[in-house]
Amino acid sequence: MFKDLSENDIIQSITALLREGNLNSSDYAVWWKGNLLSPGQVISIAYQLKGNPLDRRSFTTDSAQKRLLELGFPIVEKITVNDFFSEKELNSFSVLVNTRFYDKNNPVDKNIGEFIAQVIWKKTKVWRNKLVEKGWFKDHDKFSWQTQSSSKKGNNYKKYTWYRLYPNIETKKLVFFTVGVGRNGDLEYKLDIQESDDFFSSTDKEWFYSSLGEQGAIAMTISKENVHLESWGTLAAKSDYFFEQQLDLLNKVSSHFWPEKRLMRMVYNVNNWHVPMERYWNKKYQGKKNKAHHEQYGFGFEEWLFNPRYTLEGYQYGYIRGVDTMPGSKNFIDELYLYTIEPKSKIKQLIARINDVVLLKDDDTPEDVIELFEGHRADMLSELDKVNADVKLLRQIDLKPNVEFKLENLFFYQEPIPLPEDLVKIPRFIPLKVHNNLLETISQVNESNELPRLNFNEGNGTGVNKYQQNSTGGERTVNRTHADITNQLHDYLLNSKDYDGYKISTEKTKVGNNLVDCAAKKDGTFDFFEVKTSKSFLLNIRLALGQILEYALLDSEINIEKLIIVGPATPSNKELEYFNSLKNHLKIPLFYWSYSIKSKEFSDKF
Repeated sequence: MFKDLSENDIIQSITALLREGNLNSSDYAVWWKGNLLSPGQVISIAYQLKGNPLDRRSFTTDSAQKRLLELGFPIVEKITVNDFFSEKELNSFSVLVNTRFYDKNNPVDKNIGEFIAQVIWKKTKVWRNKLVEKGWFKDHDKFSWQTQSSSKKGNNYKKYTWYRLYPNIETKKLVFFTVGVGRNGDLEYKLDIQESDDFFSSTDKEWFYSSLGEQGAIAMTISKENVHLESWGTLAAKSDYFFEQQLDLLNKVSSHFWPEKRLMRMVYNVNNWHVPMERYWNKKYQGKKNKAHHEQYGFGFEEWLFNPRYTLEGYQYGYIRGVDTMPGSKNFIDELYLYTIEPKSKIKQLIARINDVVLLKDDDTPEDVIELFEGHRADMLSELDKVNADVKLLRQIDLKPNVEFKLENLFFYQEPIPLPEDLVKIPRFIPLKVHNNLLETISQVNESNELPRLNFNEGNGTGVNKYQQNSTGGERTVNRTHADITNQLHDYLLNSKDYDGYKISTEKTKVGNNLVDCAAKKDGTFDFFEVKTSKSFLLNIRLALGQILEYALLDSEINIEKLIIVGPATPSNKELEYFNSLKNHLKIPLFYWSYSIKSKEFSDKF
């Protein structure tokens, strides 16, 4: 019907109506540059101007709307509650963007662009702003209803509207939630990525959409036919709830493409961070910002980080100082690297890696975890008292953990990994981002763990055998028995006829990241030595056996001649019987050398 009417006929009709100020309209209207006109009246005046008047009662408003929309004139509802979306305008959008090509010289096409911008995009922005009021974050207010045409020169109508939303201001800008109108005129809200960005490869995109399918996170829609059942309140509530449910997936996507990697310092500890150690501290330092916590109180809260009594159902709970200064929006660290500073040498040492660390806030720490820590407060106080630390602080505060991680995700380096001196320029307890040179160094450490290889270096790296240690009681000289033995062992092997022609390496050879106490090399074969300092023969065997076997077997290409445990204890007959039985059962070339502290000689060999 009305096939004889053209775009120009309708423009002339609208122009006449606007000139006369005749803008009467029923429930539905033609949208023209922000003006609303009656569809039936537009058709009637068009025929009147053509000199062929048409009885208004001879056609329905539906037939008028249909023809006008075919000619490119948007149809909208004249009145909507709170200026909410209407089925008519959404249907107009869908029809026009899918059937029209934009011609900047055509006033009808220009009007369509204005309609999309002032009605569909504007209401999409209102939707976005309703969610901003609920605590989501926006990036900007920019939009464009045009897009580059793929079939002809110039632009075309964009077949959708959208605005982005982020859970926090630090979310990567290439992954986001969107709200908008789809090409079918339906309201859509979903998790999405910036596909057009060169950052994403085809494999990346495939992974993303596959992950959406696995999680059931398909785009949510409200059809244009059902939009009359909604309001700004219900629409905002539904999309807000959906986005809340998809936060874990958004974090998974962000972690996949931009894993959060941090390096944090731990207070030095010789007890594997199970309990505090004795150290120098001064009460006069308390309250001074330039003094570390352990210098003010004699302990750091990290010293219980790996204590097994703070394990619940496979998860370890503890405290790391650097976590307290993480951005408030961060709840997860994909890879957390921990280092400490050896107090004597001041060498920074990488000690552990923890994957998938959950950052606990005060309001989301599980109640049973809080009870666990409170239940062991007396143990903590006792452990602090044993090392002469200040116990008053712990009595006054509510001690809560700030990290949670699975024990299976903890990788504790058997030997601390020295970090280059200039790699960590500010040795404070702050969460450094892992990138550039630091990432390269850590990657090498991880590679050494995953593919351990022997790295033999001739010479003695033990150093001096005494150092001055400050403690609560002042200065004292500490004898390093281990260093005494390794230094003596190095000299002994260099001068021994049994090791004539061997290259000797003491504390300079590694298998992966593990530092071997001593290695002797000749013609491609090796003797490995592991030094222990206990006065108990059995304890030395127990402590050394696992290590020396690991060094010998980690790299399958190592050709081992002898594995020798060295210690300042001589076995009794019964212990020697046990030792020989152990060797026979394991069928390994295991030996034990007794070291005399008094004579500084290796007096007996078994």
